[in-house]
Amino acid sequence: MTPGPDLRVGMAVFDRRTDMPGVIRSFAGPVVCLIRPSGHAWQAALIALRPATERERTQLAALARLHRQQRPHAGRRT
Repeated sequence: MTPGPDLRVGMAVFDRRTDMPGVIRSFAGPVVCLIRPSGHAWQAALIALRPATERERTQLAALARLHRQQRPHAGRRT
């Protein structure tokens, strides 16, 4: 099984099995590799995914902003 034309790398989706939104990182047949802004990655069955709603995309964007703010700045001198 290959991904449908509506699913692509970089797209925000919702995994019904884990009840979490994530971003598609890659495809491996019927398995999709997902990642969250925190770096948490997991694999999901293609049939368990649906496109993320506007609210879920907003949630992912907010998480990404939070993790950027919390990450120590590389090269910062103290």
